[in-house]
Amino acid sequence: MDGKRQVSPNNSDLTSQVFAPQVPTSVEALNVPYAVLEHLLLKHLSVLPKTDVLHLTRLMAISSHLVEEVIATLRQKSLVEVYQAETTSFQTTNIGGRVRYGLSEAGNQQAEAAFKRDAYLGPVPIALSDYNAMVEAQDVRARIITRQDVTKAMADVYGADRMIDVLGPAINSGRALLLYGDAGTGKTYVATRLNNALNTAVYIPHAVYTAGNIIQVMSKQHHKPVAREEFSPILEYKSQCDKRWVLCERPSIQVGGELTMDMLEVNHSEHSRVWMAPLQMMANNGVLIIDDLGRQKMPVDSILNRWIVPMEYSMDHLSLPNGQQVTVPFILTLAFSTNLNPEKISDPAFLRRLGYKIQFHPLQQSEYHALWQEMAQSKDITLQDETFEHLYRLHQMHQVGFFPCLPKDLTGICRDIIAFEQSTSEVNPEILQRAWEVYFTADGTGGGAR
Repeated sequence: MDGKRQVSPNNSDLTSQVFAPQVPTSVEALNVPYAVLEHLLLKHLSVLPKTDVLHLTRLMAISSHLVEEVIATLRQKSLVEVYQAETTSFQTTNIGGRVRYGLSEAGNQQAEAAFKRDAYLGPVPIALSDYNAMVEAQDVRARIITRQDVTKAMADVYGADRMIDVLGPAINSGRALLLYGDAGTGKTYVATRLNNALNTAVYIPHAVYTAGNIIQVMSKQHHKPVAREEFSPILEYKSQCDKRWVLCERPSIQVGGELTMDMLEVNHSEHSRVWMAPLQMMANNGVLIIDDLGRQKMPVDSILNRWIVPMEYSMDHLSLPNGQQVTVPFILTLAFSTNLNPEKISDPAFLRRLGYKIQFHPLQQSEYHALWQEMAQSKDITLQDETFEHLYRLHQMHQVGFFPCLPKDLTGICRDIIAFEQSTSEVNPEILQRAWEVYFTADGTGGGAR
């Protein structure tokens, strides 16, 4: 979950499952209180004084004539002042984007009060009712996933062909999944590729307005915009889609041992007073992976109880900062991953709500061998035949399964040893033995697999 996610180089081929949202041509069509527009524009002028309509149009992501309408209202209230741009020609400067606007002293006071109410600064938010309708329209179950879709999505996963028969129906069902098995069997790796089968793009709003609150939904960390050509924000705005929405790949959000209950509710960070959507709201129309179930600081029962109602009714009830409660769609694939015994971490009532329980096993030897060769080639090293023979002896001696995490991890250690010793790129049995010993615990059976 760490770090900014970059736009994928080939995701421009993705198309939306629904028609693009149309640009609102009136204040009423925005479906949010007029005061929200006023406060937002005041905040933008507070951080970017003396700016023009063109810039405000980009910032607020609504058409220029709506921005001008709000500015006119604020001027009548003596909150906004007009500044003429300097010019060295005889041409007038009161047309186009040449006229600039700033806050009066009263405007600055109102902007400060607006920031105290909420610190959100961005495009005009989407009404909750419009958001709910869009999420329901983009439900993955509206378009059946085929065997070909899943096969393509899992093309780089060794041993996935044995799971396609159950993964496909599981994705189509929209029900929660439980992926369980030994550490290192590839549960998380497979879960992160579930989204590859959902080969359509979805519209994600920058923010949602409801019951007096602005909740930021769009996250650079969790959402990947689909690359597309830019367009003029004014001249052809009505022919474009509503820029308050961003066309993205279906979200795939993964959280592990760091999961807390606060992350599942509307909240803000210590460094920002902007109210952020909970993880499940950010993951709507995509996949939310709860990794390492049972390793969180809070009891497993608390996590599972939080999901019982949303999983049953596809709706989630959120508490807002002002104490009110709102209902939002819960339309996503929820995947739990654990290497613990499912019967020991959850009760039968919850297990019943998990529509698909998929057990992961170690690879077959032929798959394991092929994966080793692929990992070695990617790291510019080679393995002798006798090295492979020694590898299989180590597995048999220490009763370690052919876990798919091992080739990547062990070849990495082998390459580190080779680089340090400045030897040839060949991995011999001695180097492999050294890598095995530092990767596993003293008995050769613990540690590294995950």
